Amino acid sequence: MIKKLQKIGNSRGILLEKALLKLLKVENDGSVEVVPHEEGLLIRKVDTMAAYSEVSKKHRKSLDKLAE
Repeated sequence: MIKKLQKIGNSRGILLEKALLKLLKVENDGSVEVVPHEEGLLIRKVDTMAAYSEVSKKHRKSLDKLAE
């Protein structure tokens, strides 16, 4: 699939069609992660709970301090 960059403010972006998001199983309010890859970019669905678990493990002390 070839996509053309579109101007978005001072940046450039691409639009992901509904069919592509459906393949990724991304909901309308979902998130994707863009990861540099040796041959380009990898776009993958973000597992919100996994991301939360990773952040909470890495920053547990800071999060506990904020909760005080």
